[in-house]
Amino acid sequence: MNRDMGRAIIKLLVTIVDRGNGQKIAEACKQEHLHFHFLCFGLGTASSEILDYLGVGETEKDVVISMTPNFKIPSLLSAVSEKMKLKSPGKGIAFTMPISGIGSVMSQLLTQEERTNMENEMNKMEANAKYALILAIVNRGYDDKVMAAAKSAGATGGTLIDARGVGYEEAEKFLGISIQSEKCIVAILCGREEKHSIMQAINQSVGMRSEARGIVLS
Repeated sequence: MNRDMGRAIIKLLVTIVDRGNGQKIAEACKQEHLHFHFLCFGLGTASSEILDYLGVGETEKDVVISMTPNFKIPSLLSAVSEKMKLKSPGKGIAFTMPISGIGSVMSQLLTQEERTNMENEMNKMEANAKYALILAIVNRGYDDKVMAAAKSAGATGGTLIDARGVGYEEAEKFLGISIQSEKCIVAILCGREEKHSIMQAINQSVGMRSEARGIVLS
């Protein structure tokens, strides 16, 4: 992969830290001029031995999901690791996942190069993948509409996660709309062939221009 393509790919950075430390992750992201983060509350269910092995000794967790250009990930991971002391046992973990699709309004936050190379990445991923994970992030109370739209396009079910959006100031200025902080994330696992139709149905029903202020990505 050449340097330009590597710079243009957008990924999700997922950081899991002890409860109460999620805001520190958002602050580190803000210093890198990243402004879309979702803070979720998690609860570990593994045994204490497994939690200690993974470096997540406490069971109550903050899970921070951030949209991050690929070229910023090394410096951001370094900043987060240093800030949260992730190299020490029990302090937390961080990992990234590639994004293969994004809702039309949210794509306005990307450059043309980023959109083009996301499509290239999507094509490479879908060549081998049988399934896709769709994340629909909406204002609290609109999860039923998300599932109704998704089921109309072939989805069989989903998982609801309560979350809170942080660091929206710059995104609000760009989009020209206010963004409510209390969020629901609906995670839907579907077949690769159904992904586009499900995302389109959700975006049409509860997209960013609706009262739900939905963000849809896969």
